[in-house]
Amino acid sequence: MVNEIKRVGRLSLTDSRPDDAYDIAPYLRFQDKRECLIMGLEPLEALAEPLTIDGAKTYTIKYDDRCIAMCGTVPVDNETGRVWMLGTGAINSNFRPFLRGCKEVIELLQGNYKVVENYVPVDHHETIMWLSWCGFVFDEHLHEINGHTMMRFVRCINRKNNVYYLQQRPVTH
Repeated sequence: MVNEIKRVGRLSLTDSRPDDAYDIAPYLRFQDKRECLIMGLEPLEALAEPLTIDGAKTYTIKYDDRCIAMCGTVPVDNETGRVWMLGTGAINSNFRPFLRGCKEVIELLQGNYKVVENYVPVDHHETIMWLSWCGFVFDEHLHEINGHTMMRFVRCINRKNNVYYLQQRPVTH
């Protein structure tokens, strides 16, 4: 039995199982496949690898009982996690319930990390808009990864009584 963590209409967030990676990998959106390849991973590898990393959190987004995306965090160190999400076209066709649940899921992924971060290709405009909407900010400095220009995105812990939370501070991580 899979543990359901959150439900928004017909979309649910569950703990991931290895079979979920096999269900999603062949149907990844083009931009998600491209991000995997830029990082030197095949889609199945990118989806399954976090399931084997100590301290990683990995979740599956389902539409009814069909797996449509996986997301999670992988520890970089005690204070920083690498946040990720890879999805199928069903994310786009169910964007309203998906967006309704995003911010709460981002909080779940943030967990106790002071910072969650990752990289996105500069030409993935839709992803960049979504990440901005979810509360991520972007470094001004561009990064070159395997011959591709990438932007680092970051989200700091969102606790107002925490010294790491200052809405107007520049990103200097």
